[in-house]
Amino acid sequence: MKVTIVGTGAIGSIFGTVLTNSGQDVTFVEVKEEYIKAIKENGLHIDYGQGEKILHVKITDNIEEGGVPDLIIMAVKAYDNVQAAKDCLTVMGPNTLILTMQNGVGNIETISEIVGKKQVLAGTTTFGSTVVKPGYVKSAIGEIHIGEIDGGITERVKKMAEDLKNGGFTVETSSNVTSLIWTKLLVNVGINAIGALTLRRNGEIPEFAPAAAVQKMLVDEGAAVAKALGIKFDVADIHEYVKKVCYGTAQNKASMYQDIERGSITEIQAINGAIVREGKKIGIPTPANEVITNLIVTRQGR
Repeated sequence: MKVTIVGTGAIGSIFGTVLTNSGQDVTFVEVKEEYIKAIKENGLHIDYGQGEKILHVKITDNIEEGGVPDLIIMAVKAYDNVQAAKDCLTVMGPNTLILTMQNGVGNIETISEIVGKKQVLAGTTTFGSTVVKPGYVKSAIGEIHIGEIDGGITERVKKMAEDLKNGGFTVETSSNVTSLIWTKLLVNVGINAIGALTLRRNGEIPEFAPAAAVQKMLVDEGAAVAKALGIKFDVADIHEYVKKVCYGTAQNKASMYQDIERGSITEIQAINGAIVREGKKIGIPTPANEVITNLIVTRQGR
């Protein structure tokens, strides 16, 4: 399988590494010169907690060098989707599929508007990864769930799941990928911005009463919006699930926390900001999410 990984951040690096190790033809596409230079000169360093491994991979800033792929994994931040999708369009064949497992909501719609809905699959992943520095990633292996945007489990979803399994991943298919995406959204709503603003690791949030109270307010609002939209969560109790994720990734710095440390733009508009936008459309108040979105935007300075 010919695979193009768009973005060499934490998730892109992990997916590309696993697929390369399984013998797939993988090309990384990256626009940041420091990442390209580091990986070309020193290889891609991955640490799964059992010692560091170094992989020498193909990486370029020109997506056309990878040829026409069978699969494109979109691993950029949400705010880069428009340009990345336009780049993908230049190399996509009629059977090329784009798989997005990005944080937040709105990614599917943005990508589909550019490349066409029929060539997009969606999903979620539970990988917990951190970019230590360009070309160096720490991660814990997680699971992948994928499905069709409009529901159902088609033959191409089954085939993609098998291809990813053969690549070394734990993969499940889903007939309701929207539920999975919103379940993960509420996890990010309840963790990312709090971690970024308080500089607390995931496991500290439910243990510190003021942070836990804010988490509950943010998740309550997100759950109210989801209910009004007719979206059901993939778990019995969304609050307990968010806390479970906090404890299961206790030592992790949330991705938004990492973005703030690096002085980067965050994905706040695709996470808490998305709750605010969706709430306004249907008349559901989301004051806590609006406040925390504004605080993150102020913190990042743009």
